[in-house]
Amino acid sequence: MPVTDDPRRREALVGATLVDYNLEPRHDKVAGGGLSPVATDVKAVDDLLGLLARAVQQLHTYPPASPMCVAAIDACQRALGALEGRDSLAFRVTPSDLIVDERPTGRGTPVEQELARRLHAASVAEIGIDRAVSARELTRLCQELLRSGDGRAAEPTFEARLAEHGVDRITVRMAYRPEVLDVGAPSPLPLDAVARERARLEEQARGASLNHLYPPDKGWVRLDPLCPLTSVSLVDLALLSGEPAALAAMLLRLTDDEPEGDGPAAALEQKYSDVAMLFAALDPRLSRPMFARLSRAVLDLEPDRRQALLRRTILPGLLDGRVDGTVLRDFPDVELADALCLLLDLETAAPELLTSALARLDLPAERHARMVPLLESRLEARDAARPPDARSDSTLSRHARDLLRVDAGAGRSFAEFAAFDLSIDGAARAALDRVVAGIEAVDPAADRLACLWSLVRLEPNPETVERYVDEGLGVLRAFDPVARGDELAGWLGRLRALADRLREGRPDVADAIAAGLARFCTPEVAARIADLHASDAGRAAAAALVAAAGPAIVAPLVDLMGRAREAAPEAQARARAAADLVCAHAVELAPGVLPLVGDPRPFVGRTLVRALGAAGAGHERAIAAQIGTADEATDREALRGLARIGTPEAADLVGAEVDRQRRSAAAAEETLWRLPRGEAERQLVDLFTRRNFAVRHPQAASRLLDRAAQAGVAGALAPALRDLAPLRFRFWNPALARVARRAHALLQS
Repeated sequence: MPVTDDPRRREALVGATLVDYNLEPRHDKVAGGGLSPVATDVKAVDDLLGLLARAVQQLHTYPPASPMCVAAIDACQRALGALEGRDSLAFRVTPSDLIVDERPTGRGTPVEQELARRLHAASVAEIGIDRAVSARELTRLCQELLRSGDGRAAEPTFEARLAEHGVDRITVRMAYRPEVLDVGAPSPLPLDAVARERARLEEQARGASLNHLYPPDKGWVRLDPLCPLTSVSLVDLALLSGEPAALAAMLLRLTDDEPEGDGPAAALEQKYSDVAMLFAALDPRLSRPMFARLSRAVLDLEPDRRQALLRRTILPGLLDGRVDGTVLRDFPDVELADALCLLLDLETAAPELLTSALARLDLPAERHARMVPLLESRLEARDAARPPDARSDSTLSRHARDLLRVDAGAGRSFAEFAAFDLSIDGAARAALDRVVAGIEAVDPAADRLACLWSLVRLEPNPETVERYVDEGLGVLRAFDPVARGDELAGWLGRLRALADRLREGRPDVADAIAAGLARFCTPEVAARIADLHASDAGRAAAAALVAAAGPAIVAPLVDLMGRAREAAPEAQARARAAADLVCAHAVELAPGVLPLVGDPRPFVGRTLVRALGAAGAGHERAIAAQIGTADEATDREALRGLARIGTPEAADLVGAEVDRQRRSAAAAEETLWRLPRGEAERQLVDLFTRRNFAVRHPQAASRLLDRAAQAGVAGALAPALRDLAPLRFRFWNPALARVARRAHALLQS
C-alpha cells in the first residue's frame, strides 16, 4: 500500500489526508491538470501528436534552423493553439502508447517510434504541454527526445535537462522506481496508535489541501493481507517502524539520497532532522517515548559519528529553538554535560553559551540543579588545561559574570547576550569605518547592473534573459559617455563576453544577449560615440565603446556614414568619424561588416571594403566580389585590401583580375606588384605559363614584362619566356610579336 503524505513541514502535516491512489481517478494526477476525462477533440489531439512526432523526425535529419524544422515546429504551435477547451495537452507514457484522457493512442504510428519509445527510454511518466508554449521550447523538447533516444543522456534526467534550458511551459513527471518497505507484522498496539493519530490529523486537516514532498506512489509498505490499512502516511510509518534508525533508512530510500555509509547508523546521521520532525508531529503522549528511542539511537552511534551529529545538527538546532535539539532532554546527565561542552569548540564561544543552551532545554528544576555543577566542573577542567595567559582571560570573564546577577526565578535569561566574545579594538573600528564609507559610496546603478548580470548568467530561459538584458541596458542608456564611459564600455564588454561563453552550452541565451546588445546600439548611441571620436578628449572613450559593443554597433555606424552627402557639417563630421571607427576596429567589427558589404552608396561601400581589408585574412572572397560592382574607386579600394591581406588566396584573386582585364585592369596590375615578392612572382609565372594570356592581352603582357625586368624578377619567368619567344615570328600579329621579342631579349640578357 502506498505511503501518501510527508509531514516534514507543519503545513504539509496539517493538510494531510488519507488517499488510496489505487482508487483515485487517474485524470486528477495528469501533469497538466484540469483536463476532462472524456475529450471531444480526439482527432485534433491525434493530429497534434503526429505533428510533434514529425517535428522530431525533421530535427533528427536537418539542423534546427533549417526551413523544414522551423515549419514542423510552427505546425505544432498552430495545432496546440487550435485545441479549444484545453489550457494544455497532457498525456501519460507507456512503452508503445501515449495515454490522453485515459485513451491510448499512437501504437503502430510515428508517435510510437518518435514519442512513446523515446519518452519511455528517458523514464518519463507524464508530460504536459501548455498551449502558450514557444517554438524554442518545442524545439528543445524534440532535441532532448533525440538525445534520450541515442543513449548519450543518462544524467541529468530529462526533466532536469529541460529545466536547465529554461523550458517553463512543458511540465514533466519522471517515472520513479517504487520502494517496498518492510515493517513486519504490526502488533495491535501500533495499529491502535495509528488509528488515534489518523483521527487527530483528520480533525486538524479538515478543509485543508494535501501536499506531497515526494511522489505519492514512490513508497509501498508490505503488510499482512489482513491488516486494515489501505494507505500509510509518514506519521503512520514512524509508528509502525519502531526504531529511529530503521525509519531513517526508509526515508533515505524514499528520497533517493545517496547513502554516506553502510548501515542504519549512517542513515540516521543523514536523516536525523526528518526523523525528529516526524516524531515532533505526533501527539505529545506518543512523541515523548519516540524521542527517548531517538536519544538512545544517537547515544548508540560511534563516538565520532555522535559528536559530528551533535556539532552539525543537534546543538545548532537547540540554540535555534528547532526540534532537532529536543533529543538532548533524554540524554543521561553525564552525556548531556559532555554534549553541551562541545559548544565551547566554537571559535568565539564563551562559557555563557552553556547556560543559554541549558536554559533552552527546559529541564525540571531538580535536574537543572544537578547539571550546573557538572558543567562547572568541566569548565574548570578545561580552564586548568589552558595556558596561563588564557586562564587569566577566563578569570576576567568570570569576574565580569559576577558583576551581573540574574534572578532565575524571573523566567527570563540574559545569558545569551554574553554568549559570544565581542571586542572592539582599533582594527575592528577601522573595519566598521570602511563599512560605513562603503555604504555611503554605494552606486545603486552599478549594484543593480551587477545583480542583473548575475541573473542573466544563471537564467536558462531566453525569454526571461531578454527581460533582464533590456532592463540592464536601460540603466546603461542613462550613463554619460564622457563621465562614465569606462563603466559603460566595461558592462557592454561583460555582456558580450558572457554571450560568447554561453554560445556552446546555451546558444538560445547567447542569442538573446546578442539581440539585446543590437537593440541597445541605436543610431542615437552611434551618434554620441561618433561625437566623442570627433573630439580629441573623447577618442579613447569612443574606441572603448566601439570595441565593447562589437558587431552590434556596425549597422548604426553605417547609417551615420550614409549621411555623408548631406549638407549639414555635423552630419559629414559624424560620417567621417563613423568610417574611422569602423576601419580602426575592423577585426572586432568584421562579423557585422560582412552582411553589409556591397552597400550601393559609394562612400559607405568603399569604407566597408576598406574595413574588411583591415580585418585581415578570411575576407578575401568577400572583398574580391566587390570588384566591378560599383565605381572605380571601390575597385581600387578592394584591390588595395587584397594587397594588404597578402595571403596566397588574395594573390590568386588579384592574378585572376589581371587575367580578366576588366575595367580595373590597370589597378589590378599595379596591385600585383604590391603583393609580397614571392606571391607576385608566383602570379607572374602562372599568368605567362598560360600561353593564351599573352595571346589575348599582349599589351598587358608587355607591361608586365617591363615591370618584371625593372623589379628584377624576370629570372623566375625563364621557362615561360622560352615558350613565348618563338611567337616573335608571327608578323601578322604585331602586338604579340613585340611581346615575344621582349621575352627573347630578356632571355638573352
